[in-house]
Amino acid sequence: MGLGSNDGIAMQMVADLGASGHDCTWFNAGDENFDHSKFDVRSSLSGAHWLLIEASSFGKSESAASATGAAMVFAELEGAKTVVIVDERENMDSDRAWGSIVERIRQIGFISMTSEGRSWIARLEGVDEKSVGDLLRSRGLVSIVAILDVHNGGVEIHHSLGVETGVSDSRSMQSLVSRMLLNLPSSSYSNEGIRRSAGI
Repeated sequence: MGLGSNDGIAMQMVADLGASGHDCTWFNAGDENFDHSKFDVRSSLSGAHWLLIEASSFGKSESAASATGAAMVFAELEGAKTVVIVDERENMDSDRAWGSIVERIRQIGFISMTSEGRSWIARLEGVDEKSVGDLLRSRGLVSIVAILDVHNGGVEIHHSLGVETGVSDSRSMQSLVSRMLLNLPSSSYSNEGIRRSAGI
């Protein structure tokens, strides 16, 4: 299941996965008038493996932030893992967006970003860019942290057993995360399984 803005990366991913025959549900929470009380998010998450959201949802309207936070709570109750895409969007409150994610960091199972997204987090956290992956893994206890350099396909994946690096044939965040969403459940989250899921 995915929730976010209709012009965001999460919606593109859900649409692509749905077109490939996978069972997906999408909620447009990007509208200022979105009222999450009118949408049965919890039922949609029943039996779902993933909840896909965007970091920017927390830095936009209060309705979008509220809906996204509520969806994360329901995902935890229903046993779905929350996936956060650190998207680079304009016209959002960066401090509020990242602050909301940090407050909920223990509910996140998988967070993905480009090198630019890592730079954004490093600035907000006041740390060196190279330490962002380890920071989210060790302090936030996020199970999977994936960082993609879209220019050369370099991937860095932090997980409970260590760090995997290499070059992926997925050169966009959309293709990398979609690939990992499909393959991680059968990977046993082993070193080799995680490498295969990311195409490295």
